[in-house]
Parts: sequence; C-alpha cells; structure tokens
Amino acid sequence: MSWYDRDYARPHTHPSRTIIPGLPLFGASVVTTLIIVNVVIHVLGVLLPIQGVLYDVGALVPDSVLHGQVWRLVTAQYLHAGTMHLLLNMLALHLLGTQLEYLWGRQRFFAIYALAGLAGSLGIVLLAVMGAIAPDTVAVGASGCILGLLGAAAVLFPTQSIYVYGIFPIRIRTAAMIFAGLYVLNIVGRGANYGGDAAHLAGLAFGAWWAWAGQRWWDGWAARRGPPASRPRRRTSPFTRRVQQRADDARLVDAILEKVHREGMHRLTRAERRALDAATERQRQAEARAGRTDRL
Repeated sequence: MSWYDRDYARPHTHPSRTIIPGLPLFGASVVTTLIIVNVVIHVLGVLLPIQGVLYDVGALVPDSVLHGQVWRLVTAQYLHAGTMHLLLNMLALHLLGTQLEYLWGRQRFFAIYALAGLAGSLGIVLLAVMGAIAPDTVAVGASGCILGLLGAAAVLFPTQSIYVYGIFPIRIRTAAMIFAGLYVLNIVGRGANYGGDAAHLAGLAFGAWWAWAGQRWWDGWAARRGPPASRPRRRTSPFTRRVQQRADDARLVDAILEKVHREGMHRLTRAERRALDAATERQRQAEARAGRTDRL
C-alpha cells in the first residue's frame, strides 16, 4: 500500500467525534466514557444525596491507604470537590484526551490516564509518610490524570496551542512548564492545596516520562523477558522468516512514516533513520529477487 493509503494519511473526522466500537457506553470513546462516569457519580452524589458517603468510602486519605484501603488511590480520581472542579477537569480531559486517545488507542490511553492518576495519589501518600502533610488529609479529583495527559501532550505536541480555562491560548509545552513551576513553588512554600499540587506534579511528570521514554522502556522490558523457559521455540523455515521480516518491516515503516506525518522528517532520530534505510534495502532486495515491485 502507498503512503497515502495509511490510516494516518487519510482525511478523517476529528478524534472527538470518532466512534470507537467495543467500549462499554454504547460505542463512546474512552474520553466520553470517562466524562460520563465522572459526571454521573457527581450528580448522583449531589441529588441522592450520598456525597458524604462517597467521600467516606472513596476519597484519598493517606492514613487509610497506609492501613490497607488501597482502593482509595483509584476511587478518589472519580470524586470531585464541587461542580466547578468537575467541569474544569472534564473540559481539560476533552481538550487533551481526544487527540491522545486517537494516537494511542483506547486501551493504552486508559492505562496511561489511570497510571498518571495513581502516580498523583502516591505523591500525596508519600508527602504524608514524610510528614509534610497531615495523614488524615482528604483529597479528591482527576487532576493527576489530567496533568498526566498534559505532560504527554507537551512532549508529543509541544507547539500545539491549548486554551487555558477555555480563554487564553498558549502552547502546550509552555503551559506544562508554567504549571510545573507554579506547583513546585507552592509545594516548597506549603501554600494552599500544596498537597493537591504534589499530585498534579507527580501526574505531570509521569505523563511526560511516558511520552518521552515509557513505550521504549516497556518494549525493552517485554523483549528482555523473552519467551517462557517452559515453552520450546519452534524452528521456522527461511520462507517463514522472510514473511515475518516483511511484516515487521511494514509495521516499522508505518510507525516511522506516522511520526513523519505528525511531527516532520526532522524529528526522526538517527536510529529511526537507520532502521528505515535498512527496511528499505531489504524491500529492494526482495523486489529484485521476485522481479516485481510492491509498495509497503
């Protein structure tokens, strides 16, 4: 297939309007599903009213976590301290999450979103263990998750603009650096909500790390694990190896061309350029042997 046949080179609808099948809420995207879940929990808590019960059971309280109630590290991400807190977080989730979900796919997006929130929760627990905040501090909100998305977007789309509070345009990388600086200053000065800012900073750092090196680390870790010792390796024929190499090259070229389409040729690393040259040379040799020309 030609470059213009690739999924990322075709005209497509905006990711926020793309329907991804197989998700729990009637085919909605993960971003839409998360927004619905957060809004429903908040509305139910206000109307029934069971907000106090939800806080008692699910809010992040470091002392409770250290005594075994580890579910609070996750459930606190779906509780919010008021309607405005919820609306700002969900707006940011929509603005940042739709493009990242389109890039990563629904499973990886949700995993990174949840892990960023977990990193934020652990940041608060760590401050409590260090004695920097009271162990009975109560924290709620998806801000750690959202800042994780901001950190990832700052690495992947540094020059793209976002609107702070829906009003002020600013480049994503600049916004991430400003927020990180403000969080550090507030934590050092122990200002208002500095425990929450510790969660924000931890989520931001995790998201940036994942976008910068997380996938390479995961791929390397998976490769080091290798096949299970109890599972003997099957011998493959030269033909099978050539077919597998061709499939691997196709995936490699797809990934590199997608990066070129998204970020430009100048963003390719030396390793990526060498890998592309090697795949191209193998394709040329295969075409010469077959006496014909196919396009990857």
